[in-house]
Amino acid sequence: FLRGEMTVKDQDLLKRITTAAVKGAKKFCAADHLKEANVGWTGDNFDKLFRDLVEEDVEDATLAVSSLERDSLDAPILTELGNRAEIQLAHFFDLLKRQSKGEEGVLLVNEYANIAYIPDAQGNFWAVSARWGSGVGYWYVNASSVENPHGWNASLQILFCDSCF
Repeated sequence: FLRGEMTVKDQDLLKRITTAAVKGAKKFCAADHLKEANVGWTGDNFDKLFRDLVEEDVEDATLAVSSLERDSLDAPILTELGNRAEIQLAHFFDLLKRQSKGEEGVLLVNEYANIAYIPDAQGNFWAVSARWGSGVGYWYVNASSVENPHGWNASLQILFCDSCF
């Protein structure tokens, strides 16, 4: 190793933890499900881009859940995920509803973020994040540009398509 005889291969950015079957919807609009999912705070970008976005004929799917193994920007995460990155807002909210009281489940409820890459009405990807606020007892949900220069910390979770569309 010290003499260059052995090289260290970069570890994968994401480590798969589990999968989760999620329900689709004939018609889904986040504004109609905020209370049921116990979303107590939404950011300006989420409100502008996703609160009133309507998804129609969303099929049931299976999402994969992975841990982010090291700090990263969105671009390397999206590169590693490839065409599996995109999920539907209806699927994201299905998981939020299952843990609407902060109970254990697929999503992190330790104030670390759960990130999903979801397209807006124009088809642009946004990193939609949900963090459980244990002190307040509800989900914080926001949408960040995938070009955000601040990136994400290791140990949060990334949700992506295992068998979607």
